[in-house]
Amino acid sequence: MSKTAKEFTLEEVARGDGREGRPVYIVFENTVYDLSDSPLWKKGSHMNMHLSGVDLTDQLASAPHFAEVFSQKRVREVGVLRPDQRSMGMPGYMKFLLGVFPSMRRHPHPISVHFPTVYLITALLFLIIHLVFGEIRNVNFELFSFVMLILGVLSTIPAMGTGFLTLWINYRFKKPALVRWKIRMAIILLIAGFLAIILRATEMMSWAFFEWIYYLLMLCLAVLVMALGYLGGQMVFPSKPR
Repeated sequence: MSKTAKEFTLEEVARGDGREGRPVYIVFENTVYDLSDSPLWKKGSHMNMHLSGVDLTDQLASAPHFAEVFSQKRVREVGVLRPDQRSMGMPGYMKFLLGVFPSMRRHPHPISVHFPTVYLITALLFLIIHLVFGEIRNVNFELFSFVMLILGVLSTIPAMGTGFLTLWINYRFKKPALVRWKIRMAIILLIAGFLAIILRATEMMSWAFFEWIYYLLMLCLAVLVMALGYLGGQMVFPSKPR
């Protein structure tokens, strides 16, 4: 879009509702797009979820697709919102980075969450093998379990960091219900994980009570990380229409 791009007001965009022969306009990050030629927007709405004539920046943030949809042939960039009509966006440097590395918008968090998921589930499995079989050919599965626990808890920190990055980029820190639950559960997981490490690394494990607490924490950590994965999947591929 050139510097002389047509400037729209929100009222002008609202007229592009796709009805009675009018064009189909939507706004994404202060840019106005014409979707009139897209078969997915024939009647001025998309999947009975998104309406035309409005700013869809926040709504598209929670959709399975994102800015890549605006590069399609049937989508035309027709202008920008007038400066006094624009919503607060992210800093220019962040927009530049997302332009160069578009995968930053979605990929870092799903990639990073695989590590605590694998480590903490493996920690529980090694612990179960140890409790059932003990040492097998001098292999200490309980020690392996502890190492996996440490790696799982430490990898939870960058997973949470990329989660907040995704929350900022895609949701502008507007937290949907699923995100709020994920934040709470992630904090509980981190606290429980450090508590389990402290129990295992100290003499407290010599007491039967704390030993059972440790086993319970290991089970809870595996359940929590799987529940977090489920909630993440529901955000991308919801089982029920939002």
